[in-house]
Amino acid sequence: MNNLRKPSVNSNASLEGRRFSTAMKALAPGGPDQASARRPSNAGAPRVSTVTRGPSLVGLLASKRFAKKMGQRFKDRRGTRLNIPKEPTYRMEPHRKFDPKKAEAVIIEVLNDRLKNFKYNPKFCANFSKIISDEIKDKIKILGFDRYKIVANVIIGQKKDVAVLVTSRCAWDEKLDNYVTYTFENEHIFCTACVYGVYSE
Repeated sequence: MNNLRKPSVNSNASLEGRRFSTAMKALAPGGPDQASARRPSNAGAPRVSTVTRGPSLVGLLASKRFAKKMGQRFKDRRGTRLNIPKEPTYRMEPHRKFDPKKAEAVIIEVLNDRLKNFKYNPKFCANFSKIISDEIKDKIKILGFDRYKIVANVIIGQKKDVAVLVTSRCAWDEKLDNYVTYTFENEHIFCTACVYGVYSE
């Protein structure tokens, strides 16, 4: 009985470690053979953190050269389409002058459509005047006054027994430039629309 040695603490720890590694091999996918195959050979060496490498410098330079070539190619294509050489026309007057009567017909049509039963609302009128002016401008552009810049100004106010005077002053060519103005009224509001056609050479 005296010849039997009691297991020391270190032997107990090593025994538990072997049991744990055996259990991990059994639980590993593919069985213990696959687990031992995945085990690194230098098990006792200190662990080094593995860092995933990014693209190489040569690859980055190659991709940059490729992108530059493709960008230059598309730039040349766009340049041939947009930069078409045009001969000077030497024309100082438009083929069709701005016609105030046609522009006035457009203004009357838009204002009668939009403001027939409209009531004054101070919050809504600020944005609505912009919408009406854009619509008038777009419809007058369809008439095809070549090389004319169209400027539309719309003022909406409430009828409240107060007189309002709308005026404008412009510097332009009297022979080519022109304007038209029209005032719409109903029971609640008044709306004055001014459209200017300015010729640009």
